Parts: sequence; structure tokens; C-alpha cells
Amino acid sequence: MRTAGVKKLVNAVLDTVPKPHTEHVIDDVFSAIEHDKEWRREYDDLCASLGKTVVNTWGGYWIANALEKSGLHQVPSVKSTLIGSYSKLDAPAVPTTVRRKEADALELMASYYRAHKDDLPKRVRDHRDVIVELLMEGLPPEQAFAAVLDDGA
Repeated sequence: MRTAGVKKLVNAVLDTVPKPHTEHVIDDVFSAIEHDKEWRREYDDLCASLGKTVVNTWGGYWIANALEKSGLHQVPSVKSTLIGSYSKLDAPAVPTTVRRKEADALELMASYYRAHKDDLPKRVRDHRDVIVELLMEGLPPEQAFAAVLDDGA
């Protein structure tokens, strides 16, 4: 799995964030990464190899996955400069066992893009690979698109 290093990092940091976790836990985790030398070095290495968009998007995904939470409401980051915004994890995750094949994810992405093209920024095209990966993981298209557009990259 290409994002295993991201998952490992955010899970390690998540274990240190005070509980109970708030709906702003993604900001809390990225803030902790930003202020710890080892975690920051690991984050920077991941960004160098995967790209900041991939690391931030998948970081948020793996945090939400670990806590079995979801959220569509994007808010600006207050605690961390590593991310510009994040999803408030304010709802239980919708269980998904649907893993999509790449061809199905590509078709779903194209369909969503066509339906929302007028509302999406042009930079969405830069994140095609990440959107496809998120769709293959089972995320609904609106969450996959929102994740890459609000990652702070």
C-alpha cells in the first residue's frame, strides 16, 4: 500500500493526542506532527516521496478511518500550518465494504466531475490519482473530491 507510511505516522500520533478526541482531531494530529522533530521529519520525508497533497489527504482519511468517523464540513486549520483546512469529524462513519476496481473508480470520478464541473476548481485535475485511490478505498465521490480540494496543498 502506497500510503502505509502515512497511516503508520498518523496512527502513532493519534495515540498521543488527548482523549476524548474532538471533531477537530485532524487539526490536533497535524499540529502534533508539526511540533515534534521526529514526526515532522517523517512527515517531510513522506511529502518528498508522495507529495503534500497525498500525505495530507490520506492523513485525514486514515485518522477518520481509525476513529470510525466522517465529516463533510471543511474548516480552516487553526492549530497547524501543515494543512490549510480539514474535515470536522462530526459524524459516525458510514460502514463501507465496497472496494472498487480502478476502472470503476475512474468511471465514478469522471461521472462526478462531469456533473459538478462548473463548481469545481481547475486544480482538481492535479489530484486525479489521489481521487481515484480514495474512490477505490470506497469513499463516496463527494468525500474524495472534498478531501483533495481542502488538504491545504
